Amino acid sequence: MSILERPSANARDRFLQIAARQTTSRPHAWVRRVFLASFGTTAWLVTMLLVLGIRRDWNDLPMPGLATTIGGLLAAAVLASLIGLGRGRSMVGSTTEALSIVAWATPLLLLLLVTAVDPLGPSTVATKATPVGYLLHAWPCALLVFLIALPFMGIGLFVRRELVLSRPGLAGACLGLAASTWAHLLIRVHCPLGGVEHAVLGHLLPLLPLMVLGAWAMRRR
Repeated sequence: MSILERPSANARDRFLQIAARQTTSRPHAWVRRVFLASFGTTAWLVTMLLVLGIRRDWNDLPMPGLATTIGGLLAAAVLASLIGLGRGRSMVGSTTEALSIVAWATPLLLLLLVTAVDPLGPSTVATKATPVGYLLHAWPCALLVFLIALPFMGIGLFVRRELVLSRPGLAGACLGLAASTWAHLLIRVHCPLGGVEHAVLGHLLPLLPLMVLGAWAMRRR
């Protein structure tokens, strides 16, 4: 259908039905959502720090690698959060181009980070084992990343409720990426285990199921 062509009767009826099902937001609804989301995020962060504790061996860590690891993870987490939660000019979320670039390029950049820099950062204990041994060392961290990311994803879904998105699947994938990267950052600065295998299996790999879960949850709602 061209720009000047009138939509069909079926299309008009479908659009009107969709519009009729949309709930009108109350005044200052977004202010309350942002406030509650900020409070929830702060509570989440404080709780995680209390549960995980604070490392005592910061002086033994190589500062250049540590700073690069933390800076890279922090930048990826902030970017994915902003794009995944963006409202856009038409109030239908971030643009498809921005969502696609973040959803596809950021995991590749994180893979490069954890393979090239991360083992030289917050690691003080080298791990050398068989493939089965790497899995045994990695699964506790992978499970923690997944579980820690779920509350953050829930906060993002809360902020997004009652909002119609043009690309809900991509927005949900970016939200899952943001949640997994924030959790990855928390676990990474506490985990002393080194090695590329542990960094990929224990800290990076959980972003895949979390991105799928975020896409499914956003489309489902």
